[in-house]
Amino acid sequence: MSAIDTIREIKHAENNAVNAIEEAKKKAEEIKLAAIEEGKKIISEAEASAELSAKELVSKFEKEAEEKANEIMNKEDKAIAEMANLAKVKILNIKLEDVIEF
Repeated sequence: MSAIDTIREIKHAENNAVNAIEEAKKKAEEIKLAAIEEGKKIISEAEASAELSAKELVSKFEKEAEEKANEIMNKEDKAIAEMANLAKVKILNIKLEDVIEF
């Protein structure tokens, strides 16, 4: 084997190595882009899940607040009705006293 053949083999091996490095770089870039896309997808899904959870919590607390408000309103309505009945009784007592005095 001559020196020229050896140089050719070295050059060929060098070209193969450069090609392998370039191919590895392309593959690494593809993996990186795929990982970025997968990361974006995971983040998007997590955001959607968090938004849904937040909406569910808001809905739950709104319902609880509405129920509590209704309880308070019912309680106050009963108290008002009792006060109105007491006022009617007092008015009737006053009128009865007026009639008795005559």
